[in-house]
Amino acid sequence: MKRTALVLLALLLPLFLFSERDETQDAVEALLESVDLSEWDAWLSENGMEGVALPSEILTSLANLQKPFAADLCARDLVSALKPSFGSLLAGTALFVGLAAFGAALQGISEASPVGETAGAAFRIGVSAVVLVVSMTGIRSAFSAITALEHTAELLLPVIVGYLTLTGLENTALLLPVSHALLNDVVLRLIETCAAPLAITGGVLLTLDVNGIGRLSSVGRLMQRAAKWILTTACSVYLIVTTVRSVAAASADSLLMKTTKLAAGSIPAIGSLLSESVDAAYQCMRLIRNALGLTGCTVLILIAAKPVVSVFLTRCSLRASALLSEPLSGKPYAELLRGMGDTLHILLLCELAALAMSLLMLAPVIGMRG
Repeated sequence: MKRTALVLLALLLPLFLFSERDETQDAVEALLESVDLSEWDAWLSENGMEGVALPSEILTSLANLQKPFAADLCARDLVSALKPSFGSLLAGTALFVGLAAFGAALQGISEASPVGETAGAAFRIGVSAVVLVVSMTGIRSAFSAITALEHTAELLLPVIVGYLTLTGLENTALLLPVSHALLNDVVLRLIETCAAPLAITGGVLLTLDVNGIGRLSSVGRLMQRAAKWILTTACSVYLIVTTVRSVAAASADSLLMKTTKLAAGSIPAIGSLLSESVDAAYQCMRLIRNALGLTGCTVLILIAAKPVVSVFLTRCSLRASALLSEPLSGKPYAELLRGMGDTLHILLLCELAALAMSLLMLAPVIGMRG
């Protein structure tokens, strides 16, 4: 039945799409009209991306082999967009280094005082609270990024699966929901309920154990290693399973297209014309499919870019502060900052892993060959 439908499509396309001078462009425009990205545009605007090109504009630009973004985008625009983030980076570094200097001064003054130990304990508790409060912004950004990627991938699927089904690529269309279910129900669930909470709990324990020599510090580092192991295992399993399924689905769809072209070419007298028509129609559908897949990948990257940059800069602030503060306040305070920096590093890996696996889910749409 599917072969018959493709042959009929090949017979009709030369009459309706290839009758004018710019037949290829007419075919591309006709296919673009069948793709509705209004929900993608609304979702991107709701997540604070009003200044960038909308998905519908990106799709049209990619399909017409044009640049998807404005030509006047320059380095100054990039610097102005990142300026607030770098301001928060410098402010956090100045805060942590200032606390280190205050701790060094407090330690020097209270050495000869009977209340020195009490003052030191109060300082350590206050510093731990400040580090936890400042790091909470990066933790919230990481969780919000993973949740946004999960919802964005769910929003991308209906349009892409519908277009693949419309163009006869049923095996790839069936693959995407299965890959999405594996990603959401298993991998992202492990990240949200196991890897990220273990990393955060380990960072809190490292922060509370200011001296870095108690049991809390050992348990915290063990939790961070467990979080990395869970993240690595889940991503590896998803990578292997999705790659094998993608290759199988792409091979099946390519075989269907090749047999359709052979069947059209075997018709006497007009077989060559039909074969060329099928090939031209498939190239037009393939162009729109690749543009749609690239647009979906662009939407995922735009959604994840801001939280990833926020967590990365917060981690850089903690690591730089640890390096600068160690000569002032000693190793315990620096280890406290490094411990929370390692926590944000694991959360950053969780964000990047969620983004990479979401892009891998859409890879069969772009990587298929005829």
